Amino acid sequence: MELRNYSQDDLWLTEALESNPEVMRDLGGPTPKEKLIKAHERCLKSVEAGTAWLFVILSDETNRPAGTIGIWDSEVNGIPVLEICWMILPEYQGKGIATNAAKVLIERARSEKKGKVLHALTAVTNAASNAICRKLGFSLIGETDIAYNGPPCRNNNWKIEL
Repeated sequence: MELRNYSQDDLWLTEALESNPEVMRDLGGPTPKEKLIKAHERCLKSVEAGTAWLFVILSDETNRPAGTIGIWDSEVNGIPVLEICWMILPEYQGKGIATNAAKVLIERARSEKKGKVLHALTAVTNAASNAICRKLGFSLIGETDIAYNGPPCRNNNWKIEL
């Protein structure tokens, strides 16, 4: 598993992830095409501005993109936080790719003193992402409602010390 910087050429990956009903099941459903392009542009601007780290996860098996992972400034209930999030293409799910990518990125955030605490906001119904948080040593601090696509959905708020 390797991480490479997210780039202009990765719009196709954002489309493949965020238009997929399975990937977006816990995030309010697939993202409309016009919103995907805007999201891609926002990601690129955030990376350029230094307010986000966004990476493409390359699979060990194929060296092809398996998903994305990032850390960025976010907000939970009006409080600024540093958030980590990952999305994995269905054909690569269940192979430990997200866990390994998150482990690498957390260690990088620690070594580069990115912040003191990192949050992961995972849908309460997303068993796989919640399991990743437990495996990596995150502590569950409660639940909150987050709107991604459409109405807010219930999320677990996990945190880990950096």
